[in-house]
Amino acid sequence: MTPSQTSKIHVTWPPGCYGSYVMQSVYAYSNLGSDHKFIIDQTGSSHTFRKSETRRKYFVIDHAMSDNADIIISSAAGHELDYFVNQFMKEELNNVPAYLTGLFPDFKFQISEQWNSNEDWAAREWISFWLPDCFAAAYPNNINADLTTAQLFDINEDIFPELIIGLIKKLGLSVNADIDIIKTNHADWQKQQRYHNLQKRCDKWISEIINTHEDTPSPCITILDEAYVQSRLREHGYEIRCFELNVFPKTSNKLRSLLYKETQDDTATKTKDC
Repeated sequence: MTPSQTSKIHVTWPPGCYGSYVMQSVYAYSNLGSDHKFIIDQTGSSHTFRKSETRRKYFVIDHAMSDNADIIISSAAGHELDYFVNQFMKEELNNVPAYLTGLFPDFKFQISEQWNSNEDWAAREWISFWLPDCFAAAYPNNINADLTTAQLFDINEDIFPELIIGLIKKLGLSVNADIDIIKTNHADWQKQQRYHNLQKRCDKWISEIINTHEDTPSPCITILDEAYVQSRLREHGYEIRCFELNVFPKTSNKLRSLLYKETQDDTATKTKDC
């Protein structure tokens, strides 16, 4: 993209990292937009804008993270689960088969081949084994990024307006919105991002399960964050007796009652304890 606006603006971001929102902000608050109207979908996404003719007129988008892109959005460490679930809920609308097919076209075969089941308990455990590698591959830090998602949630309300105004000027566009309007819209958007800090909430719950006797409610929202909890418990040396556990425990006490140390139960198998 050049100041002469001779080409479309290339925006790149990892899946689930709020690229559609940043893109809509550039449009709404610059001379590209005729007003400051902002569309936030019921899911908290900006996908209506992303799918619009207006977006296609001014922007090209991808997840390739090319250093040649005009706007590069990077992930922030410790929020990988947030992005993964954010993408799942906003793009696939909680459709587990559709989401997994996009990642692994033969996922049903993989699960049935290894677990001899296509039930939720088997899918959850299967996900729990590859999730850490997926996070590492999909959400590395990008030193060339124009912004990270952490800046979208900074408690300093001046950070985002300064950031988006800087991007608009970098693109050779003019700012066409009052800072107060940007702040108000951004605050409204933040309130609708229910998956932000999901990973931190899950990590806190895992710590409570391992280190305390408190009975606290599960923060899990989807099978993906349930799988994350299972994966992290495994890293701490705990397995879950998950055979036919299609409904994940809703409290720490219930989950604790299903845990065992692998070294204490060498006879455990996928058909009995998982």
